[in-house]
Order: sequence, then structure tokens, then C-alpha cells
Amino acid sequence: MRLAKVILAAGQSSRFNGCKLIADVGNKPMICHAVDTVQGDDTLPIYVISGAWHAQIEDALHSYKNVEILHNPHWQVGLGKSIARATQVISAAHALDGILFMLADQVELRTTDINTLIDHFKNKPSRWCADYGERLGVPAVFPTCDFKTLAALNCDKGAQHLLRDTKVEVNTILIKQASTDIDTQQQLKQFINNNNRLASLE
Repeated sequence: MRLAKVILAAGQSSRFNGCKLIADVGNKPMICHAVDTVQGDDTLPIYVISGAWHAQIEDALHSYKNVEILHNPHWQVGLGKSIARATQVISAAHALDGILFMLADQVELRTTDINTLIDHFKNKPSRWCADYGERLGVPAVFPTCDFKTLAALNCDKGAQHLLRDTKVEVNTILIKQASTDIDTQQQLKQFINNNNRLASLE
């Protein structure tokens, strides 16, 4: 079963007042942390959708051999346009059974979370996503039958409406830590402080 992995990293990070994707989140830039999280025994490259900070992402990931950066020239339209861009390009280049999407700033996600989601998808190919405890969201895997809809997205809400569609089966896995993302300098500081405190207890 062939599954593409996509990291969405096209936003401007306006509330961060700078490029959060190269901010240090544990001895590595945030975008590198995201790529490392989805690393696996992949025959396909890991795709990173860039936008406002394309040059910075290219520089941060220059040493990765299995990463392909796809620039979204219409990143200002919103997340949906990045999902559409990824789906259009990747599905045209490869015969796929599904595409997994995650956000570059989901810093508490673990490789085991991604692998669990993928394993469930392989056992039952359909829509799968994270259950944050209060709502559903990415990381999420969409099957081939959703590609046409994904490729037509053109909004800032991403694919949330697909995950909330009651007419189609949407399977979920409880991944509460997926709800954590970094939008501000203060949130980054709190994340680092929490990690340091946990490390000191080990």
C-alpha cells in the first residue's frame, strides 16, 4: 500500500512575528522536527508544502535526501490551497492509496502516533484522523476516493469539513497531543520549558 506523507508549512506565522518553522524545538528547527516525526520506511519522499517562508525551509532541510519541497504560490489563500496543491502534484506523479497530512507546528506529535494512524488506515482504507478529545483534526489520512475533493479545496479551513462529514465514515484515534501547536513566541517558550522540566525528572 502506497501512502504519501505531507507536512503543511506554507503559513506566514503572523502571530509568531517571524519564521517559527526554523525556531529551535529541542536542538533542531521546528520543520526538521516535523520531518523526523513522519520518517519511516518510505519509498516515496516526504513532501513539505512551503509558502511564505520557502527559502528558510529550503535552507533548514538542505541536508535531507528524502524530502521534496513543493512551493504553494497561493499560500495566502489558506490551508485548503496547500492541501489542494499537494494532492494535485503528488497524485499526478504517483499511484497512491492515500495521503497523510499533518501541520509543521504540531510539536508534541510522536512517530508512534503517525505509525498508529497509518497502520489503522492500512487495515481499513478510509478517512482516519486524530481525535483531540474535544474535536477532530490532523494528522489525518485520506483515501484515493477523496483526492478529487482535496484537489479542489480553496479556503482557509483546510479539510476540516471532510472530517466532520456525517454522511461518510470517519475513523478516529485519540491523540490528544495533536491539539498542541505553536502560534506565538510565548507558546514556544512554554513548550520548551515543559520539555526541560520533564527531562529533568527522568
